[in-house]
Amino acid sequence: MNNDSFYVRFFHAASETEALQVSVDDTLFVPDLPYRTVTGYGHVKEGFVTITLSGTRTRRVYLQKTLPFFLPIKYTVAIIQTDNGLDLKQIFDYLCPLFPAAFGCVRAANLAYGTGPIDFFLYGSKLVFADVTFKEVTPFKPFSPGEYGFYLTPGQEEDNPLLSVLADVEAGTMYTMCVINSTWSPEALDVVILDYDAGVPVPEPR
Repeated sequence: MNNDSFYVRFFHAASETEALQVSVDDTLFVPDLPYRTVTGYGHVKEGFVTITLSGTRTRRVYLQKTLPFFLPIKYTVAIIQTDNGLDLKQIFDYLCPLFPAAFGCVRAANLAYGTGPIDFFLYGSKLVFADVTFKEVTPFKPFSPGEYGFYLTPGQEEDNPLLSVLADVEAGTMYTMCVINSTWSPEALDVVILDYDAGVPVPEPR
């Protein structure tokens, strides 16, 4: 990517909120973003950018917040629930620094409101990410291509799994396992795996 390449995508991770309209400064970025979905990457200017979230059904303005975009990389902005309503978690979609050509890279993000620390184990009881707290994004770890089974537990409670998830890892791709609140119940969790590669994305049509 060149020095002017600033790209952003939005991920709706707030289970208690309706589908959202997302505006970037004065431009409509996406007219309808349902819970648990992610947009494509679109170009964003360098500097401070104001993001507005409005309900597609109620037209209610849920949040207006300014975020900095000064690194010429890709960004994922996750829409999350907090004590004070909606908030934005800016995630840097940089290239994995431990990125051998024949490997993929995986990290974890805890975007689930009200959770304590979460451990990520591979099937076979190998601890991969430990004590991932709310709004924390771990560093990447390289994985050989293939299918992996993970199970998640409350921190330090290996024998008390919360849920399990399968991840299909391809060489040359970065993956973020996002833990989010489920719509099933206030205590239930879900996982959405977001991926991206090193290419410059084609901006999505508005």
